[in-house]
Amino acid sequence: MQRFLDQDSQSTVLATCYSAESSTSEVHGFHYCTTLGAVLPTTSSIPARNESGLEISQSTRGEAAHNIPEECERLFCDRLSATFLGERNSVGQESLGMDAFENIQSNQVGNPRHRIQLWIEVWDYSGDAIYRGFVAEHNKERTLFVFFEDRALEHGLKSGLIALFELADIATFGCSQIVACVSRSQRTDEMELVRSLGWCGFNLTTLAPWVSRGDQGSCLSNRWLFLVAEV
Repeated sequence: MQRFLDQDSQSTVLATCYSAESSTSEVHGFHYCTTLGAVLPTTSSIPARNESGLEISQSTRGEAAHNIPEECERLFCDRLSATFLGERNSVGQESLGMDAFENIQSNQVGNPRHRIQLWIEVWDYSGDAIYRGFVAEHNKERTLFVFFEDRALEHGLKSGLIALFELADIATFGCSQIVACVSRSQRTDEMELVRSLGWCGFNLTTLAPWVSRGDQGSCLSNRWLFLVAEV
């Protein structure tokens, strides 16, 4: 980070995004920054291997490729798991060995796991918040799903949302919409979060477009409310 700032003293980094490709486990880093004096902030992407920018060692990349998806998956409810990761009864085959398990999964007809293109972790320095999520593809369109965990309002939404929309729009992600996943608990501040997102153009939605044909499960989650906005 310091090397990046030293190269361009006129830029201030507002957020950093790390992405892990689901198919290759390759890790990349992106800086969302603003150039002093500019009217609008600009987004610059910096490969994790780029010596002139954000540099991540081989061992750190391997750790990130494992931790970023793992930290995101722990937020999945049963409905999200069935929709994007496949039925959990197949996960037991993991004892066959990771390579064998992945080969079996990739050859299954209708396997939904391929829908997730990228896993992401966004560090919002202005709001002192971390956002986790994933980029999923359906009918050749990509959507950025982002989890808003407990007490998200305490960090402030403005800087984080701006960074998320800017990142979703870059060519690497190429998302046409963002789906915010908000906790269904009865906490007052979480209901306020839904109202705040509504003012930012988000509307309630379901997982209906993502549920496979023949899947009799609900399009709703018992843990998350889903709100969508166009990028």
